[in-house]
Amino acid sequence: MTPRIASRNLVLDDRAVSLSVGFILTLTITVIATIVLINSFYALMDRAEHTVMRDEFEIHGNDISLQISNIDTAVQLTNNTGGKVENIAYQLTLPDTIANKEYSVEFSDHPKEIIFESEEREETRVSVSYTTREVSIKPTKIYSGSSDFILHYNTTSNMLEIC
Repeated sequence: MTPRIASRNLVLDDRAVSLSVGFILTLTITVIATIVLINSFYALMDRAEHTVMRDEFEIHGNDISLQISNIDTAVQLTNNTGGKVENIAYQLTLPDTIANKEYSVEFSDHPKEIIFESEEREETRVSVSYTTREVSIKPTKIYSGSSDFILHYNTTSNMLEIC
């Protein structure tokens, strides 16, 4: 005679489940889901902050690039007509902070770029190109905090200097 194995329907058998085990499982799942949601929210906010910073950096970089081109064009036109440039200066007005963060601006002549960077993070690094034919730019790095800088053309060295 073969023994009969009674098949039990484990899905409907709730004799071993207590109210406290169910509550602990439900609470654990709720806490984990809440933590994941909060972390996602903070990551999204951090990404939005970096996007705002990059947009602001591009706006200011393009403005500076335009002014460099204007100074270069003025020097070129003056030299081509036989004149001599005595003094050209442009006031750069930059905000103290962008997205409540300090930043730096680096002017590079090779390659011809203006590099904005905050917190030394790649996510906030923006390079804006500029073109010049007549003048060079003195490689300089400035830091936010002082909102007014001067872009000055030095006639003896034929360079733009940032003071």
